[in-house]
Amino acid sequence: MQGEGFTESELTSTDRPMVLSKLLAVRMFPGQDPIGQRVQLAFPGADDPWYTVVGVAADVKNGGLAGEDEPEYYRLRRNRPEDWNDTSAILIKTPLPSDAMSLWIRAQVATLDPTIPVDIATLQQRVGKLADQPRFQTLLVGFFAATGLVLAVIGLYGVISFLVTQRTQEIGVRMALGASQANILRLVLGKSLRLIVWGISLGLLAALAASRVLSSLLFSVGPHDPLSFACVTLLLVFVALAATLLPARSATKVNPIVALRCD
Repeated sequence: MQGEGFTESELTSTDRPMVLSKLLAVRMFPGQDPIGQRVQLAFPGADDPWYTVVGVAADVKNGGLAGEDEPEYYRLRRNRPEDWNDTSAILIKTPLPSDAMSLWIRAQVATLDPTIPVDIATLQQRVGKLADQPRFQTLLVGFFAATGLVLAVIGLYGVISFLVTQRTQEIGVRMALGASQANILRLVLGKSLRLIVWGISLGLLAALAASRVLSSLLFSVGPHDPLSFACVTLLLVFVALAATLLPARSATKVNPIVALRCD
């Protein structure tokens, strides 16, 4: 993002270049240009020399896809302490098929030391493994959410149908006195809208209270994202109106004579 990476000349020189992540550069040198700054790593009991910052790289997520960005620094392998023991990882960018590259990599490692274990996977496979659990949790939550939405639609349809049945005589009287189908439709939909507004209001309060619980399942979206709340609210209003439209239309087809004869 700024400066440069490690060059070929630095690989063979005695210099100690270092690349900082953006987050680490901002923390260490707020309001300053990090390029050219000198950095010394403070490990307990270690006498680490000074490094020169040559570049700033983008932040990465080493703690998982849903984890926060962490400060990182990069230095040449030859500049690490001799007693530094960790697992080596090599990234290879190639247009060749992954299967062919795997065979070539294993052959190259075997020529150096056939006893070294080699674990090879594409970046897409690595990221896919990290996304397996969040994807399953999201599908599970989505399934229960869809089930709840279907039950809510069925319940709302049943409630409005029951109210229309209870007010059959009233609707018949209104139509006998000259009420049009549009008037009856507005009457039923008005009652439905009051129920929908109450339900949406209570649902939004419950969603705001429970959003923190679901924050671990969110990726690049805040628990109180206004766009998400607005889109879901509009979707629920649309679905609720669709669920009430059928009983509302049936109310407009009530025969006044038949309705007045009902007990």
